[in-house]
Amino acid sequence: MSRWAKDFAGVTYDVLFQRWICRKVPAMRNIGDEDIVGLNVVVTGCTSGIGKAAAYEFARRDCNLFLACRNSSKGEKLRGELLEMCRKEGGSKKRNNNIRIMILDLSSLDSVVCFAKEFNSMKVPLDVLVNNAGVFAMGAPRTMCLGKYELHLLTNFLSNGLLTLLLLPSLLRAAGSKGGKSKVIMVNSKLHQMCTGFKFGDPNFDKGYHSKKAYAQSKLAQFLFTNALRTKLQSIEGAKGSAASRVQLMTLHPGNVTTDVVRTLPNIVQKAYNTIMPLFLLSPEEGARSTLFAATASTANDDSKEVFNYFNSNCEPTMPSVEARDPAEAQKVWEWTLGEVDPYLSKEAKELVLAMNV
Repeated sequence: MSRWAKDFAGVTYDVLFQRWICRKVPAMRNIGDEDIVGLNVVVTGCTSGIGKAAAYEFARRDCNLFLACRNSSKGEKLRGELLEMCRKEGGSKKRNNNIRIMILDLSSLDSVVCFAKEFNSMKVPLDVLVNNAGVFAMGAPRTMCLGKYELHLLTNFLSNGLLTLLLLPSLLRAAGSKGGKSKVIMVNSKLHQMCTGFKFGDPNFDKGYHSKKAYAQSKLAQFLFTNALRTKLQSIEGAKGSAASRVQLMTLHPGNVTTDVVRTLPNIVQKAYNTIMPLFLLSPEEGARSTLFAATASTANDDSKEVFNYFNSNCEPTMPSVEARDPAEAQKVWEWTLGEVDPYLSKEAKELVLAMNV
């Protein structure tokens, strides 16, 4: 059987038997063993789907929650819902209700810069960064953003890579506290294995575009960039070295989840999907369990080191594709990424990147 056939069969199996595969995963509120009360948590793509479900749970656990939203009205609506939930579930426990809306549009690198500048200016530690926002324009024609980048490439990879680099000062601030650490959670996809290599010569698919190919490439690129950043952080020496080693980067496949992924398809297909697929796929709340596990399980990072800190929808360490494990490709993606985002890096971020590249 060819590589493509094996991967397609694996994805199909996951879709058809997703609920059975995840039957032993506990409810989201029972996941994790760390007390995260009062920690600062940023969640991108939080007004719908997996991100919204994760935001609910972070709020329920009394975090200082920063909702990174593209749409301020949707963000305010979500904030109101979260505050109401906290009020109803509060009981005798005092809740800080510290939930803040911040504007972030991942289709704009300038917006990423503005978001990071605002957050870093607060001079607070960033304990958990959940890079959840993403797009899969299934079946839609190619869309270019900023006149330069294909939609999936920019939104799913380049922007959250830039965001992570720009927020490193705040992540290091959390990791630098006594016994501290910080976590970066990359919400990826099993479809990364459908890409056999980053197209350095044609990353925007000027030729042979298909939404599935573009999506798979963006997820493989995110994986490789994360692996490279993890290695680079470990190499930092000096005063910031010990803190850098405590910035934990984890990547996960949330499972096949009922979201608005089919919104670009014909109405009849959308109706069929919304009627039939919930019988097979996970709900957003179920899909968010792996995010909460990575963020709140004390042994998640150490237990997954042998598999490049990758988790499946079962919240179990699992091996990514052979391409995602290639250190040479990770270095090439790292260098390509820096070439693209260098004009947007802050002075402090550039200094950290320079230290990592020594």
